[in-house]
This record gives sequence, C-alpha cells and structure tokens, in this order.
Amino acid sequence: MEAYITSHNAHKIVTRNNFKNIKLSGEVYKYKLYLFSQYDENSLLAIQELFKNPEKYFNQIYDPMVVFDSKKYIFKEQQPAYHTFDVCERLHSDFTNFELPQEIIDRGEAEIERFRTWFVENRYLLEDPVKFAFRLKMAFNIEYNQKAINYENSGCSEYKNYSIEQLEKEIDSLIKEAGRYYYANEKNTSILKIFGKYSGCAYSDNPLYNNYTGYSDEVVKSFLKEYHIRFKIPVKKLLIEYYRIKFNPNLRFAETFMEVIGFRKCGSCKKRELELSTQFSGKCSNSIRFERRNNFIDLPF
Repeated sequence: MEAYITSHNAHKIVTRNNFKNIKLSGEVYKYKLYLFSQYDENSLLAIQELFKNPEKYFNQIYDPMVVFDSKKYIFKEQQPAYHTFDVCERLHSDFTNFELPQEIIDRGEAEIERFRTWFVENRYLLEDPVKFAFRLKMAFNIEYNQKAINYENSGCSEYKNYSIEQLEKEIDSLIKEAGRYYYANEKNTSILKIFGKYSGCAYSDNPLYNNYTGYSDEVVKSFLKEYHIRFKIPVKKLLIEYYRIKFNPNLRFAETFMEVIGFRKCGSCKKRELELSTQFSGKCSNSIRFERRNNFIDLPF
C-alpha cells in the first residue's frame, strides 16, 4: 500500500542524519550554488535521493528514528506519522508546539509535567495574552512570552500551484539578490567571504573561528543570522519543493518503508481503513446471501 508524508516529516527524515561522514554526488540545482557548505549540499542531495529513490536512501543513508522526550517542549516528541490516504485532513494540517520556559526546565521533571498539564488546560487563554500571563504568574510565579513553533507541514499543498518553471524563477531571483547583497558594501563582502557558507555558526555560543573580518563576533553573528534567514533558509525551502515537484509530487512512498524507519500510521487513516473494511465486509456478506437465494434449487422428494 502507498503511504504519504508531510514536507515537514520529509525534511525531518533527512536532517536527523549526520552528513559529515557521507559524500553524496550530484548537483543541488541546475547550476552551481555558492551559498551552501558541503554539509548543506549533502543534506539537499539527500532530500533529492529520498524523493527519487526512497529504497536506496533508506537502505544506504538513513538511520532508523528513535524518539525520546527532550524535555524542551510542551508536547512530547512522538513518532512521526505517515498517511495511507492523500486526502487525510492531518496530512494538510499545521503542526504546532511550544517551548517550555527555561525556568520550568531548571526546576526538574516533576515541574515540567505539571506545567505541561497546566498549559493544555489553559491553552485557550493564548488568545488573551494578558489573562494568560496573569494565570501563569499565579500558577508558577514566572513571566513567559510563549513562543509558537509552527511547522507549516502542508505536505502536498504548500507550493501545490507552483510549476517547475515558476519555482526556478523564484530560486533564480533569490540567488541573484543574494549575489548583489554579497557585493553591496565592504562589510557584507568581508563577512560573507569567510562565513557565508557557514552562516549557521551564528547560532552557536562558541567564539567564531578565523574571524578576520575586522568586526566583533557579536556584529558578525548578528549579520549572519539576518543573512541566513533572508537568503539561505528561503532558498533551501524552495529547493526542497523543487525536488518534490520534480521527483515525487505527492510525497508518496511504500507503506513498508514507513514502518521500518520508525513512522506510525496516522490514527485518522487507521479509522478510515477500518470503516472501509467494515463497509466492504458488509457488501460481501450481502452479496453472498443474495447469490445463495438465487442459486437455491428445490429437490424432487
């Protein structure tokens, strides 16, 4: 049976691997891109391979998924789901999680569980931030500005109206803009020449290695974060959609692969399968009874 996954889970499959010791061949785009490190390119090539040849990817590259509670979020990490119906409402729904406040994490597991329960019971108050903050202060004596981590996982719809040509136009435009930004002034050039491919280092607490830009680590990291968000993340997202549309438009895989790599079947799809199976069994039973009536023969006694 076929299985479907979301774009978010397709990305999760790939990004959980460590590509430092893996070298994949191929091109990430129709021409050479200079935004990405070798690690970034390997990640993008892995996504290509996942869409083009899932069997090869799962057999040669993928590490089976092991889920554990990181104690960082309101909702515990769970096995990602696959879907057996491409019209399943959960395949096109957004996944939302929320970060646990550091103060709660520091208080230990018991307080984490108490906060999780409280948050679920009071989540409706997020629409009224003042009331939510007041209740939170009363319950835990902390100030908390909730951070929504909203993964738009609409696996088959995020760019469903884009053609390959339109995506190429978007990517080409963003690449050209990034090139102009590189040469816009001396500061941009000096920082991007050294750190452009490794802009993710801006999110590390460690000092920058080989910072010969003439600017402080703080200035360089601030610049790189803006560059990373403005150019690299959007280009990656567009490239992933480009691969999807080109190689596997519906993010369709074999159901057996999903089970082996640690995915669970969507509960909504299970329910629908059961309903269809029950309906089919009922039709078969009625058909058998009908045939028995029509084939009945009076014996001459």
